[in-house]
Amino acid sequence: MRPRRSRRLLAGASRLVLPFLLSVPLTSCLSYKEVELIDVTDIRVERMDARGVAVRVNALVNNPNNYRIHAQEPDVDLYLNDKFIGKGVLDSVITLLPKTTQVYSIPMHAELQGGSLLMVLLSGALGGNDMKLAAKGTVVGRVGLFRKRFPFEFEETIVQ
Repeated sequence: MRPRRSRRLLAGASRLVLPFLLSVPLTSCLSYKEVELIDVTDIRVERMDARGVAVRVNALVNNPNNYRIHAQEPDVDLYLNDKFIGKGVLDSVITLLPKTTQVYSIPMHAELQGGSLLMVLLSGALGGNDMKLAAKGTVVGRVGLFRKRFPFEFEETIVQ
């Protein structure tokens, strides 16, 4: 009876070890270099109403890696004049081309939460002050089956 039990243990162990051993060579092939958000070159408001806002952000991004990276599933908190206005949602997956530095057009929208965006905008417009738009959060970078969540943060001043 013992030989059967040991065979089952070996078979069970090989099911756990084999995928690990196969993944080690694959991960070593994917040496990762940090993707850099160099600059936000433009932010355009495409739609704004009482329920939300849709924007298009043009961002200069450097991907030093030898492979494409798919940016998806962002968790973005949006702030206007340091007041939380809602969560940002990416409208489509962004594919960063390998070994390039280029401007990517990123469509996003946000359903507004908390205080009214109209009140925040009017207070800035009537006061004649510049407004500060900020985004803080994370985004998932995916290459094949491998995924990693990366933090990011940017801030832009909207001059009136």
